Amino acid sequence: MISVVGTLEVDAPAPSSTRRPGFWWRVLGPIGATVAGLAVAVAVIAVLDAAGVGADESGAVATVAGSAALLGFGLLLLRGLPRHERRLAVANKGRLGPSIGIGAAAGFGTLIIAAPLFAMAEWLDPSVGRRLEDLADDTGLTGLVWADALVVFALVVLAPLGEELLDRALLLRGLARRLSFLPAAIISAAVFSLSHLDAWVLFLWPRGIWLVIVGLVLAWVYRRRGYAASVAGHATVNTIAAIALVASS
Repeated sequence: MISVVGTLEVDAPAPSSTRRPGFWWRVLGPIGATVAGLAVAVAVIAVLDAAGVGADESGAVATVAGSAALLGFGLLLLRGLPRHERRLAVANKGRLGPSIGIGAAAGFGTLIIAAPLFAMAEWLDPSVGRRLEDLADDTGLTGLVWADALVVFALVVLAPLGEELLDRALLLRGLARRLSFLPAAIISAAVFSLSHLDAWVLFLWPRGIWLVIVGLVLAWVYRRRGYAASVAGHATVNTIAAIALVASS
């Protein structure tokens, strides 16, 4: 049976005789998977650095490894759900083409929001501009074709698939079993923001605030059009970021 909690379709609670993942498994599982994915990336960097691999090469490999781990952990958690819940989690609402188009438009809209937000942050705190420049230098592409290709692949393909699976299809839906849509979306967006290490470099301002906004927009897209649409929105944001990295390298 399907019920509506805050206009987000989720499975109705099962009878006590039927064993299903509980609320905290559904919430802490995706959060733990996100931490584990970040730990995989850090471990890969440590191993490659110990082996004498250059920082640029190890960073590219770690980016792919971490993103692939997020997707893999998300798929494992998804398999832990009953079959009909798995279908709901990754279902598309409406025709695929329009859903992808709506997702892409929403993702582009978050980039429009970013410009005044970052400008205001720099006006309030001039050091933000310097930190943004330092971050851009640290996260820029290396000039090595294979390494840059790995980073772009991770940004445009692996990260949207994995993060939308964890943060929207699993975490948001898990929260919506007890909360209405808006608080569930806010919590999942905050987790989404905190999972990006570069947000911490800027002490969550303004990058972390913008990522919360992105997470809220993607939650709305997921509620209205499903998993494919939220992946498209996320991929749009990351594709434009990848283009900016290529242009600046």
